Amino acid sequence: MSREPGNDTSAPAELDTSPRGRGDTSTPARRDVCLWCGVQFPVGTRRDALYCGKRCRQAAWRFARYRVRATVAAVSRRWAYADPPYPGLAERYYGEHEDYAGEVDHRVLLSRLQVYDGWALSTSADALPFVLGLCRELGYQTPLAGPATGPEYRQVHVAAWFRGGRPGPVCEPRQAWEPVVYAGGRRLADPSRDVVDDALVLQARPRTTDPRRVMGAKPAGFAFWMFGLLCAQAGDTLDDLFPGSRGIDRAWGMFVDPSPRARPDTSG
Repeated sequence: MSREPGNDTSAPAELDTSPRGRGDTSTPARRDVCLWCGVQFPVGTRRDALYCGKRCRQAAWRFARYRVRATVAAVSRRWAYADPPYPGLAERYYGEHEDYAGEVDHRVLLSRLQVYDGWALSTSADALPFVLGLCRELGYQTPLAGPATGPEYRQVHVAAWFRGGRPGPVCEPRQAWEPVVYAGGRRLADPSRDVVDDALVLQARPRTTDPRRVMGAKPAGFAFWMFGLLCAQAGDTLDDLFPGSRGIDRAWGMFVDPSPRARPDTSG
């Protein structure tokens, strides 16, 4: 159930209440900006404050509750995630952005992704046949193309994020899901334990407290699920090619941080 920001009664972020070690008499380092929104703290703020107020503290807690902690990689790998404007929709949704540069050339984008050990690409249900066609032209084996015969890194798979329908009247069935095309992930180390489904049911809601939010920003639960599709591990690296709100970078930092109380990062 969604809550209005002013009435949010969810538990406060555990990140904000961790006890200091017994006998630790050192003075905690003062932060200058809020860990969540990056706003400068006003004069008189407590030295140990992490957030500028209740809304940001609770937003950080909601983001972190989806966290999945990574295992440590024996051999590190380089991953990439691309969440470009979907084909045919760039001007409609991003035409007024200061960094708008027209439609994204998905053929060039997919060629760029080939230098990584594995990658994931978000797109729309309408554009999925087009994207898979480009994958085939680049030598990937796609679903419904027959039994897999080539190396794993040359096979693409399609996962589904069921985000819920967009509000507003429509004249045809409402699209309530988005495909994620991915390739080159690790094999599961322990298939009996490390189970990852190729479908995620998670309703998308805007992060209203995030000053860098943009149209189409993916929620934290999506990010951790996508890391699982690639079987990413601590010690790997991930390049977010279309950072937007930087939510993916924030989630990745929490995913690979071995500390039990990794904090959201809003740097950059």
